[in-house]
Amino acid sequence: MTRSVATMHVTNGDSVLYVFRKAGILGTHVAWRDALNEGPVPGGLSLEETSAVRARYLAECGAGNPIKIIHDFQTRDAQLLRAAEFEEVVLWFEHDLYDQLQILQILSVLDTLNLEPGRVSLVQSDHYLGTMTADELAPLLPRRRTATAATFKSALRGWQRVTSPSPQELYAGAQEDAIGLPFLRAAMRRFCEEYPSVRDGLSRSQRHALQAVGQGPARKEELFRRAQGREEAYFLGDSGFYRILNELCDPAAPLVEGEDGALEPTALGRRVLAGDADWLQARAIDRWVGGVHLLGDAVVRWDEDAQVFVG
Repeated sequence: MTRSVATMHVTNGDSVLYVFRKAGILGTHVAWRDALNEGPVPGGLSLEETSAVRARYLAECGAGNPIKIIHDFQTRDAQLLRAAEFEEVVLWFEHDLYDQLQILQILSVLDTLNLEPGRVSLVQSDHYLGTMTADELAPLLPRRRTATAATFKSALRGWQRVTSPSPQELYAGAQEDAIGLPFLRAAMRRFCEEYPSVRDGLSRSQRHALQAVGQGPARKEELFRRAQGREEAYFLGDSGFYRILNELCDPAAPLVEGEDGALEPTALGRRVLAGDADWLQARAIDRWVGGVHLLGDAVVRWDEDAQVFVG
């Protein structure tokens, strides 16, 4: 079943757009392409203001040409803000953290456009859309669910919590179910785990990267696969993972050393892996998790045993 060209389809990235074309799903296709689980996502900003923050962060990370990054955000944002011109807007997203944060942002923006009820619908999958065949993806469209007023309310509250300067807001989101967003609670909990741990000062993603290196020499691509295998719902892209590897090589307190293909834990890295050392006692943190800027010595940490924030 295909839809008319008066439908806008929004999804997480280019691989899904390719499957759309193979499946004959017609309309305007928009890829969101932003890993909101990395870098600053401060609250109280418009879509365009948030995109400016995100573009600056990605440019500073060396994620591409700054002019092209800004242009891509502006093009994407302008497409979404034209949603009222379409008969229907269909959001296609997965269960993982990367996608769930994007759903919150997009629904929060659409909520400001005052679209008629029933104009927005959701396809949410616990399988990765970009890996599906056309025959697997096409049947999901007739099963889409209308985004109700309660769904929009849940998304707006979730986005406010993700972008809040208080980690307790994120924690609150990890404790409650969200109407119309069945995967959000688990994603919020996973986002809490991106705070430094009380045990070793590492986020869960950093720990997975260090554990992957500890398994033995391998190229970055293999290390990425090893780390992904430790996730219940993997969400990191390869470029994000490589940035984490670079962090672990920080000369101020390296946990990993060597050349690609021969990376290995340093003496400190082995101690951190064993739980005998805390990385943040040797290295100052300067990192964002959503709307929270973790900076300096007195930072909030995540206690994975008690499942609470400490500090």
